[in-house]
Amino acid sequence: MERWLPHGQLLEKAAWTICHGGMGVTQKTLASGVPACAVPFGRDQFEVAARVVAVGAGTSVAPDALSTAGLRAAVRDAIDRRDGAQAIARAFAATGGAAAAASALEAQLARVITGAEL
Repeated sequence: MERWLPHGQLLEKAAWTICHGGMGVTQKTLASGVPACAVPFGRDQFEVAARVVAVGAGTSVAPDALSTAGLRAAVRDAIDRRDGAQAIARAFAATGGAAAAASALEAQLARVITGAEL
C-alpha cells in the first residue's frame, strides 16, 4: 500500500475521484476529464465543490450529510457526469494550460514594471 501517488498516474486510469474539493486535486481531476465527487471540509473547498456541480462535472456531498449510501449515490451520479468533466478538460486544454497562464502573467508583470500599466 502506498501512502502517496502522483495524481497523474491515478487519473490516467480513474473512472471518477472522491476528493475534498481542494483546488489542486479538483483541477487535475477535471483537466483529465474525470468526474469528481467532492466532500468539502473547509477553506475554499465548499466553493470549489459548488463549481464542480454547477458546471456538471461531478457531485458534492456535505460532510455533515456524509453516509455510505449517500456517498455511493453521489459517486454514481458523478460517473454519469463524465461528459461535463470532459467538456471542462477540453476547455482547460483550449486555454493553453500552465504555459499560457505563465506567459500572460509575465506579460502583465512586464507592463506593470515598465509603467505601461499607468
